[in-house]
Formats: sequence, structure tokens, C-alpha cells
Amino acid sequence: MGPGLLMAGAAIGVSHLVQSTRAGADYGLQLLIIVILVNFFKYPFFEFGHRYAAATGENLLQGYLRMGKLYLYAFFLLNIVSAIISVAGVTIVTAGIADYIGGGQQGAVFWSGILLVISVGILVIGHYRWLDLSMKMMMAVLFVATVAAAATALWHGPEAVLSTAPSPWTKVGIGFIIALMGWMPAPVELSVWQSLWVQAQSRERGRPVTWREAKIDFNVGYALTIFMAVSFVMMGAYVMYGSGIVFSNSGAGFAAQLVELYQKVLGSWSKPVVALAAMAAMFSTVITCVDAYPRSLAVSLELLFPKLGQSPRTHHAIWMLVVSAAALVIIMSFASRLKSLIDLATTIAFLAAPFFAYLNYRLITSAHIPQNMRPHAALRILAVAGLVFLKLFGLAYIWVTWL
Repeated sequence: MGPGLLMAGAAIGVSHLVQSTRAGADYGLQLLIIVILVNFFKYPFFEFGHRYAAATGENLLQGYLRMGKLYLYAFFLLNIVSAIISVAGVTIVTAGIADYIGGGQQGAVFWSGILLVISVGILVIGHYRWLDLSMKMMMAVLFVATVAAAATALWHGPEAVLSTAPSPWTKVGIGFIIALMGWMPAPVELSVWQSLWVQAQSRERGRPVTWREAKIDFNVGYALTIFMAVSFVMMGAYVMYGSGIVFSNSGAGFAAQLVELYQKVLGSWSKPVVALAAMAAMFSTVITCVDAYPRSLAVSLELLFPKLGQSPRTHHAIWMLVVSAAALVIIMSFASRLKSLIDLATTIAFLAAPFFAYLNYRLITSAHIPQNMRPHAALRILAVAGLVFLKLFGLAYIWVTWL
């Protein structure tokens, strides 16, 4: 177990705590099928990240270069946009929780700056292992609390009649559906991180990770993200829908509502526990994004321009600073519009998803992949269906929003 759990840790963040809970709070259980479907149709493209690294010993970026420099250039340019907006999105939510724990006096911009500085500092210095272990423990606490809260809410029944929930199939609703699916369970480009992690795991072990090991690892992590997403939708539907509560646009306000969601179901004892666990889970996501997005950009740049002359560590540090600084500028522009920033980030991720998905599908079915490691017919069919699913919803969003 390793890269699959890292993926789960990176994925269980904004898409779950914010978007899934909003889906239940605004539309009851109607969007539960959308959450399940988007996880189902995105599955192949994330699986290909693990599969490619196990089959070839390479990461996906090296694979994109094999297909031609234009593919890697396109990934690199799109990933710059994704990196900045994604880091901004996860940081502002984490800053809201930090502001709530700190008494709500400093504001999202202050805490965002602190979190980004700490994240870059930890990653540059390199003392992340013990912090990572402690955050995984808190992630386990959040998982147990969420499952308990969802089960308790299900046992007690909904606050209001769920069948009276408004239809999500309106102009506003479709916009939210696209935003919900953008980071559900994660942006597709996260598959590149998986391949880098599997590659690193092979180096640490001194032997290649077998496909059997990689597949079990991936499936466990992916199943965990789906289970948590369903739990958050149920909590939103059973506890918040019909309660008259509208999600706050401020980070601290949203954090208070999230913690009170658990408190209402589990009791007052859960308030400090859940606040710290949610903070740890989101901070883990921030550090992962601050590390992995710039790492993929640095590796891409080194592959495209092998004679640049700087060490990989220097490239990585430079990109961390650039992405973090740009993300902070975005946060300053959306300081009091949390939901707007999250919806913008997740919508961009969804509209870019078909391109990243196509890259992975074309690569994993290419001639240099050993025949026995290529996806079987059923998985290829699911991948093609996933591409159609992503493209159709993207076109529907463009039609409804701009045409």
C-alpha cells in the first residue's frame, strides 16, 4: 500500500468536504447517482496511471513525450493553469478551517499565506515524513467520524422530506453538477502524480512494483474516496437539506457549518475532534498539491528541455514558489467568495478532463505497452464511454452557460 492511499489523501478534500456536502444540502439525494457515475467513468483514467508505471517503469510524463513533444507541451501549459487554480482552491478552504479554529479574526488571505509558506518550507527542508504520518492518523479519525455521522443521520432519518428537493436540471443546477464532477474524486491530471509515486515506490523497494501490487493499492484507495463522497452527500441531504442553512461564502463561516454538521449528529464532543481532523485532512491536501503540481511541471520542463542545467530539486522549488505566489493572488481576489472560487476551479478541471483522459487512454493502448499489460476489452469500452460522458457534459455546460 502506498500511492493509492496517497491518491485518496489528495482526493478527499474540497470535492468531498465542500462539493459533496453541498450536493446533498441543496438537492437531497438526487445527485448521488452523479457522484457514483463520475467516479465510475473516471476510473480507467486514474487506473492507467498506476498501470503504466507498473508496466513500463516510466511515469506518464515520459509516456506523453514518447507520443510526441506536442502532447507534453499541451499537458505542461494546461497543467500550469490547473496547478494555480487548484492550489488556490484547496488552500482557501483549509485557511477557512484554520481561521475558524483560530477564532475567526485573521481572515482567509492571512491564513492562506501562512499555510503556503509552511507547506513550501516543509517540502524544501524535507522533514515531511512525520507530519505526513500524523496527518494520515487524523485522516483516519475524519474517516471514522464521517462514517459514524452518516450512519447516525441515516438511522434518524432526514430533517425534511427529500422528495421535495428542487430539480438540479436547471441552468444553475447544471453549472453546479459540472463543478461537483470536476474534482470528483480528483482532477484527472492527478493520474500523473500516481505514476510518479509508483515509480518512486519502485526505487525505494529496489525492485519494480508488480501490476498485482499496484492494482490492489489503487483499487483500495479509489474505493475509499467513493465511500467518503457518498457519506458526505448523505450527511448534506439528511442533516442540512430543509434546515434553512445556506452554505457561507466565507472560509471560517463554512468551516463552522461543516463542524456543526458533525456536532448536530454526533454530539458536542465531536466539535474539536472533527475540526482538527478536517484541518489535518485539508492541510495534507494542500501540501500534496503544493508538492505534486510543481513536481509534474518541473519533470515536464526537464523532459522538454533536458539542457536547462538546473538540478531537479531546484526546478521543483522554483515551481513551488511560482505556483504558490500565483495561487495567493487568486485567493486575494476571491477572499470573500469561497463558493465562487471552488466552482471556478472545479469547472476548469472538468472542462480539461477529456484532454487528460484522452492522453492516458491513447498512451496505455500504444504499441510500446506489453500486450499482457494493456487494458482488457471491458476496461477499454469503459474508457471510451468515460470520454463520451465527460465530453457530453462539457458540451452541455457550454451550451447552457454561453449559447
